[in-house]
Amino acid sequence: MNLRLFIFCDSQQDAGMDISTIANVATAITVLTGVIFGWFEVRHLRREREERAAFELLHTMLTSEWLRSAVLIDTVPDNVAPEILEADARMLDAAHSIGLILEAVGYAVYARIVPLAMVDDMMGGIVRVTWRKMERYVMHDRARSGSQKGWEWFQWLYVQLERHSKSKTSLRLGAFDAHRDWKP
Repeated sequence: MNLRLFIFCDSQQDAGMDISTIANVATAITVLTGVIFGWFEVRHLRREREERAAFELLHTMLTSEWLRSAVLIDTVPDNVAPEILEADARMLDAAHSIGLILEAVGYAVYARIVPLAMVDDMMGGIVRVTWRKMERYVMHDRARSGSQKGWEWFQWLYVQLERHSKSKTSLRLGAFDAHRDWKP
């Protein structure tokens, strides 16, 4: 005998569902619920990872070494001659310090650990200014070493920021103007 569960239907139709059909529908609903839950969970985990990356980026920028290096490099003229940079040990140390940090940030963006937009918002200005000041030195350093590997992720980061910037701020428009109407 075939067990049937009858659902509201017209008396002239046999609209019953057998147990296997109900089980199939229940399985499909369960799978769909799992997929939806998984999708929300992946989004949540991605957001958490981005927040941790932002915290680490801030942590990198708030060290006394980073701050001293950024202030020193800011005093250097654009496209400073390599000889001038190398003549001042403190300045050269600052250039290497900030360059190595930006190398790490560049690779973190490339590896999709830190979103490019976040780097652009938080430190895009310093990346651009530092590259503008150090580009000539970087090319000199590569020529001297015979390797294109030096400073590669710093340069890559600069190029990506220039190509893909969606930030409302720029070297000509600061956050104080771009986000003037911000509300908490």
